[in-house]
Amino acid sequence: MSITSFENKVAVITGGGSGIGRALALALGEKGCNLALVDVNEEGMAETKRRLRGSGLKISTHIADVSNEKAMKAMAAEVIETQGRVNLLFNNAGITYAKSFEGHSLADWKKIVGINLWGVIYGCHYFLPYLKEQEGQAHIINLSSMVAFVGPPEQTSYSTTKAAIKGFSESLWAELHPQGIGVTVALPGAIRTSIMDEALKSAEDREAFEKTKAVVDKMAMPVDKAARKILKAVIKDRMRIVVGLDAMLFEGAKRAMPENVHKMFLLLPQ
Repeated sequence: MSITSFENKVAVITGGGSGIGRALALALGEKGCNLALVDVNEEGMAETKRRLRGSGLKISTHIADVSNEKAMKAMAAEVIETQGRVNLLFNNAGITYAKSFEGHSLADWKKIVGINLWGVIYGCHYFLPYLKEQEGQAHIINLSSMVAFVGPPEQTSYSTTKAAIKGFSESLWAELHPQGIGVTVALPGAIRTSIMDEALKSAEDREAFEKTKAVVDKMAMPVDKAARKILKAVIKDRMRIVVGLDAMLFEGAKRAMPENVHKMFLLLPQ
């Protein structure tokens, strides 16, 4: 069995206060799905909740740092207490840095691995028992990235975490799908969210990164369109969804030219 409709389901969305998380929440709300929004940004969640449209929706907000195991364990219990069950888990929260490997501190690494990777692991670990109770009406969606295919410069930590999420999700699918729990890993390319703006704050070479960001922004997909594609993949019970022409091109180029594809990065603004 698989999810055939979002109506009257309960979805947990980490990073629900902005970006893809917010877009997923708005799209699910329109389809009659109840929502548990998770974020460290209380104001962002409140704004998402304000924008939601849908009759009779049960919406709860939960402040939690996804990199904190105790917080995630408590949040999972809180969601079940509030919502009663969970059918969909969107492990969406994530950050990136615009730094070279040499420019990264170990604190940077611990933070991004904690949020991007451990956040996914904690989410799956603490919600899995509740998802298994739904008898085939359960699905896990993990947000990876096109950098899981091709690691660009100044993205060592982001590429590391997103490649790990891809591998983790594929193995999880092999384990859980026979048990009636769907698993989808989403691999988006450039999406119009604030993640690049946040990365700009940490950029070692701000001017160069702004030029790169300008190029990326031109090809970026609207966030609501990305959300719709991800939800369509859930309904189709797909193991993976590559979102955006740029992501598809990156994947195809990596398959065709596994080494030479990286030479494109030499053309980026220096």
